[in-house]
Amino acid sequence: MLVAFLFSCKQEEIAEKQPEPDPKAQLAEIQRRIDSLENFISTYPILKPAIVEPNFGLFQTLQKVGLDHKQSLKIGNILADTVEIGTLKAGQVFWVGFDPIDTSKAVLFRYAENLATLHFLMMDSRGEWVYKIVEKPMSIRYAMYEGILQEGSNLYNTLRDIGIPQNMVGVVAGVLECKVNFRTDARVGDRFKILLKEKRFQDSVWIGGNVLYASYDGSRVKHSEAFLYQEADPKSSFNAHYTEDGEALIHSGLRYPLDRLHITSSYGYRIHPVTGSRAFHSGVDYRGAVGTPVYAVADGIVVQSSFSNDNGNFIAIKHSDNSQSWYLHLSQRGVGNGQRVRGRQIIGKVGNTGRSSGPHLHFSIKQPNGSWMNPLLKKMIATPKLEGAKLSALKEQVKAIRNILIKTEVAESKSIVDSVQATVKWVEALD
Repeated sequence: MLVAFLFSCKQEEIAEKQPEPDPKAQLAEIQRRIDSLENFISTYPILKPAIVEPNFGLFQTLQKVGLDHKQSLKIGNILADTVEIGTLKAGQVFWVGFDPIDTSKAVLFRYAENLATLHFLMMDSRGEWVYKIVEKPMSIRYAMYEGILQEGSNLYNTLRDIGIPQNMVGVVAGVLECKVNFRTDARVGDRFKILLKEKRFQDSVWIGGNVLYASYDGSRVKHSEAFLYQEADPKSSFNAHYTEDGEALIHSGLRYPLDRLHITSSYGYRIHPVTGSRAFHSGVDYRGAVGTPVYAVADGIVVQSSFSNDNGNFIAIKHSDNSQSWYLHLSQRGVGNGQRVRGRQIIGKVGNTGRSSGPHLHFSIKQPNGSWMNPLLKKMIATPKLEGAKLSALKEQVKAIRNILIKTEVAESKSIVDSVQATVKWVEALD
């Protein structure tokens, strides 16, 4: 008690010796805070949501919110170099920040790829855009889903019911369909096994991932397996699913026109980057350096190899089903009219000829009835079978995938939903 009393007395002595606050200093501090707040308000941009409407592209979406053609084109070109937005979905929201003094000038752009990955463009003091990516911590795990087909169900619905994301359900069904005719040969009691590499935010929100492995065993089909092959370049057109022997698991005989795929403009209506007007884009634009080899996507006969003011150097090839593939803005044409070409044959090189805002390949597909179709709806591969160094690399990746399967097999098994006969096991990824 005495100690407490002495301590409290000491505090009173100290308090009595403290000087009275200076009124001028107090006023100065209040003014400093006011100035700081005003400065913050004046420098902070006016934020507006840029909402994608049906059939809108990035340029049209940005101009709708108030950006002029020059600013929209600049943002689009920078994003094309740093992040692939791909096909925009109606309702998707971008945020644009405007200068509070010059409200027509954009100084900030934000694109949320998902809850954990944010892309920013910010205007620096020189008036130049600076790109920044913010990636929040994500957990990565290997999850193995095993199940049995039940009466009244099929593989597609079963995978969807156990919670595998829709896009991955399509991948699994697509690669296995190359070996299994589900319409005629699937039976109740058939077994499947799927290995996913899952990325999750806050351990629960699905962000993305890959289908590393898929297998199917049935009473009327032999054991079938699919393995994901990946090269160091994430945009390599060889990245796909193959059998252990290197056979590509895809129905279509189409090949990709480039070895590396970076979409800068998708199929559909958009604001043309050169004219600034709304126009229909009949194909897909792939970014590429001038001189990059361009391949024929399938066997066929060259029906046009020419030049026009709009298309620049271009080539059109007619295929066995009477469809045509078109390749525009080439720097060089390596085949002539009437020439027969093979799939994966080099027919030209990427360029910037004709009405073009930068080096790229415009690739489109014309249907037999003469109408254009979305090339992204066509399944394509770089090659029907891996060979040489690529096949050797696949073999090594198959070994790694099998090791993950072994580790996952001994993990605790958990049922997923009562209505589906399926389980999931998972282990945390160390990479």
